[in-house]
Amino acid sequence: MKTLNLFIAVALTIVLAAGCKSTGMQALTQGKYYTACLQAIDKLRSSPDNAKASNALSQAYPLAVSYTEKEAEHLLKSASDNNRYQKIFELYLAMNNIAEQISRCPAALQIIPNAGYYSSQLESARNMAAEESYMLGVGNLRIGTRSAARQAYVQFQKTNSIIHGYKDVIDKLNEAKWMATLKVVLEQIPVEGQYKISADFFQNKVFEYFSTSIRNEFINIFSPEEAENMRLQPDQIIRLRFLDFVVGQVRESRNSYEVKRDSIKTGTYKDDKGVSHDVYGTVKAKITVRQIEISSKGILDAFIIDYRTNTTLAQQRFPGTYVWTDSYASFNGDERALSRKELDMCRRAELSTPPPPQEMFVQFTVPIYNNLARFIQNYYRNY
Repeated sequence: MKTLNLFIAVALTIVLAAGCKSTGMQALTQGKYYTACLQAIDKLRSSPDNAKASNALSQAYPLAVSYTEKEAEHLLKSASDNNRYQKIFELYLAMNNIAEQISRCPAALQIIPNAGYYSSQLESARNMAAEESYMLGVGNLRIGTRSAARQAYVQFQKTNSIIHGYKDVIDKLNEAKWMATLKVVLEQIPVEGQYKISADFFQNKVFEYFSTSIRNEFINIFSPEEAENMRLQPDQIIRLRFLDFVVGQVRESRNSYEVKRDSIKTGTYKDDKGVSHDVYGTVKAKITVRQIEISSKGILDAFIIDYRTNTTLAQQRFPGTYVWTDSYASFNGDERALSRKELDMCRRAELSTPPPPQEMFVQFTVPIYNNLARFIQNYYRNY
């Protein structure tokens, strides 16, 4: 059989994998006739003379045939069952798969030489099942809610797996997917304060995080420009704003301390025989370190807002601080008493130029971004 219904194929694969060591007798006693047949056939492939598997197949196959025909007849009369044709289709699909498996197992063919294919019944059920799931999807679409559209999307997927491209099912899939999708707009982020600072880089990071880390095919995020161009009526707005960002609180300090190091060569001398010897001792120096700290701080307010009612669905405030530091040093004494780090500080002529407010702002947002990402992830986890 060239085309298998996806969920039936997966189910049968699981049955085969789980029952690879079983003869099928246990499934037979439990009334699982399809499973018993598949397990017995699988066993006969590796052990053609297995008596238990042969016995299980000889009993299970006619019972599977009888069950299929009676159940199909019962479903045809069940007018209240909205999925009856899909169920009938699955019954015939399962029986055809058993016949196919028997035809590929010589030991099974000796036991069931005339396994029947339900070709005409299957094709009839296939058409009816496709129409049934298609109409269920159309009905769900008419309800007009996101949850109903999601159900419609599932039904149209079934339709397309039964008959690929049935009617306009591809268009219906796209329509249901769009209607089922929560549409979120991330607003432009203002920065309130005395500095002319852009938060575009931060907005781009949040946009990228939402697009790549919120693993839900039914949630889409849009920029304000995209929403305007599409004339989109979103479901939710993510509104972020930075409050009271300031750069200040300059703090300078000086610290002097002594350092020394032992076993340093300090000179030489000659003994009474004229032989030169090194003299070792302790060298000392006094270091003065000058350090400057410039702190920046502010607050990010985050809101998730229902677009239609303008009500706040979630809110959190994220304070943040970033401190830029720099230092240099001078010394008096023997430089050999200094460590490598101390020597490097002393070789600097002066303090570095402090970064501009925009760069301070970028550094200030790093921990805030991580906290905001968790806030977004937690809120949309259950959608």
